[in-house]
Amino acid sequence: MSDRVLLKVYYFGQILLQTSEGVTFVCENPLDLVIPFSISFEELKGVICEKIHSERARRISCILYRNPIQVFDGFVQFQTKYVTDEASMQDMFSMYIENRSQLSFIELYVEFEQSEADRNILREDYNSDSEEEFESNYEVVSPDGDEVQGDGAMALDVSDVATALANDVPFEEPSFMRVLDLEAMHVPEFSDYTNAGCDWLIRVSMISRKYCWVIRRYNGSHTCTRATIFQDHSKLDSTMIAEAIKLLVEADPALKVKSVIAEEQSKFNYTVSYRKAWLAKQKAVEKIFGGWEASYEALPIWFEAMCHKEPSTVVHFETMPAYQGDDLVTDIQVLHCVFWSYYPCIRAFRHCKPVVQVDGTHLYGKYKGCLLVAVSQDGNNNIVPIAFAIVEGEISDANLRQHVVTRDGVGLISNRHESINAAVERSNGAWSPPRAFHMFCIRHIESNFLRKFKAPYLQKLVVNIGYLRTMREYEVRYQRLRERGEAYTDWLNLIPREQYALAFMVDIDGGARNLPVTTIVKATFYRLNELFTRKRAEAEARINTGHVFSDVVTSKLHANQLASGNIQNEVFQVREMPSGLEFAVDLRGLRCDCGEFQVDRIPCRHVFACCANQRLDWQVYVHDVYKMDQVRRVYRARFRPLGNPTTWPAYNGPRFIPNPFLRRIGKGRPKMTRFLNEMDTRMLRRPRRCTICGAEGHSCGRCRQQGGANANRDH
Repeated sequence: MSDRVLLKVYYFGQILLQTSEGVTFVCENPLDLVIPFSISFEELKGVICEKIHSERARRISCILYRNPIQVFDGFVQFQTKYVTDEASMQDMFSMYIENRSQLSFIELYVEFEQSEADRNILREDYNSDSEEEFESNYEVVSPDGDEVQGDGAMALDVSDVATALANDVPFEEPSFMRVLDLEAMHVPEFSDYTNAGCDWLIRVSMISRKYCWVIRRYNGSHTCTRATIFQDHSKLDSTMIAEAIKLLVEADPALKVKSVIAEEQSKFNYTVSYRKAWLAKQKAVEKIFGGWEASYEALPIWFEAMCHKEPSTVVHFETMPAYQGDDLVTDIQVLHCVFWSYYPCIRAFRHCKPVVQVDGTHLYGKYKGCLLVAVSQDGNNNIVPIAFAIVEGEISDANLRQHVVTRDGVGLISNRHESINAAVERSNGAWSPPRAFHMFCIRHIESNFLRKFKAPYLQKLVVNIGYLRTMREYEVRYQRLRERGEAYTDWLNLIPREQYALAFMVDIDGGARNLPVTTIVKATFYRLNELFTRKRAEAEARINTGHVFSDVVTSKLHANQLASGNIQNEVFQVREMPSGLEFAVDLRGLRCDCGEFQVDRIPCRHVFACCANQRLDWQVYVHDVYKMDQVRRVYRARFRPLGNPTTWPAYNGPRFIPNPFLRRIGKGRPKMTRFLNEMDTRMLRRPRRCTICGAEGHSCGRCRQQGGANANRDH
């Protein structure tokens, strides 16, 4: 019997849509058939008509079967699917084979075509509008549930009818009326609601004397029943989804909407719309982290508690007066910007490289704004955030220079945005030579060049020009770019050569930019606490294993030491072999003509050659910032816990509110206005995959098979 299957065929019955199992077939005498898997579709219809001994079962109009769907936790719901040809019948058999452990047979429901004689009989039976005929066919029941005895005539009190209609328990409507679209019946043309092979109809009349609606004609269930379950359940609303994804959003506030849709699909077996999933995420964020307006009110309270626990923390607010009409509100202030830096970050910068990188990201929450982050680097090239700010527009650097970056001779690396240049010019020399040196990020210069000229083949050449350390090498690469076109070098000449940066800009993690402001501040505190704890443990473990320098510098020193073996030296005039190039090395001035010694502050291959010839210790020429003891000092300071909010000091200051002019007016998620470039997409995105041929490396718009696919789609 392995090549056969048992069929249970229902006919002249009903299809119940709303049951505990989903769709259920019922009839008086279902038919049991055993058929082989090799049977054809036409043979199946012939066997069914032959086994059902009825004049009405002459020709089958449609066949449906119950298809099991796994919902969740092993729970199964059934939906209907049509059997229309050989392929759909094989799909039915495949479904049975996959679920043979749960299904012992296949359930079919068969509808037959009606002959003209049968339709005439139905018209004669159901076309009578006689009140007497209705009363003879239906018993009359009083409001208390007892049968009313009489000759068929009944007089009801109007007050009793009104009381019955106002009852808290409504009349239970039949199952087919729950899915009935009454508004569609009044549409002049409703072809979308009709099916050429479906003869379903219902006739309802209002009997004014009896104050009730009467179903006069109903010829059974639809034959055009949906073949699939509706895929956006009305009960699965955004509020319910928000409760289901609270733990996911709390763990990762940057959770993508597509991930929310996939989570609901796997949990409830329903594909919710993008809009519903986005609304659910916003509600989950508000439930977990609080609303945006309440977050502005909590911001000064949280910072006051922070300053109470750690007095060395720097917090600076800039506010604007609030007005109600023309009247000034004294106890309310509009937040303009806030700057903050934690004490461990301030201490950490003293032991970092003398480099500060500034970048920002736009906030995607209910109110517009920009989150700015200033970072530095430790001796192992790890990023160390040192200060933060939330601003509305222009950048103010006074607090950063006054409280955090207090030493001179530092380099400020940024993009070429006008607001940053304006802030540097307003600093009264705080960010100008000799106290500081403002440099531009090579990565942003590369991106601007690519956007200007659309020449990716010159992109690497521009980057190499910025990395070069000697004027001789600079001129060689510059002339090579000039040969490609004078427009390229003319654009590059607009940027002063002394402002080329030798490090890539580090983008800010945008995972928290869609959160309320107080949550963003808390995220910086707890993430930095985790970062400092982890890096402190790593530094101590490396020191305990006997390492003197950081991992990055150790590898570079080893490479330079190996390269120094091919150099012949005459005092401090070093000649490379076999190229014959000569380089002057000044160990006391920490300079070499190759430029690496004074830039990286570690011995280059020429310094190693000099030390080997003169039997000097090369380790004394390694800057202290690369020593593991100095790296450990970067993360030595600890973050103090804030404790229970009930122990915080009482806040007596003004109440902060967001700027109402910065509220996003448009509904739904904010639309991105900036242009994505290779910095955003090239290293973050997976390779493009064509939706036509499935191959990587191109999209469907550039697929060679696009012509054939469009032709098939048109037909």
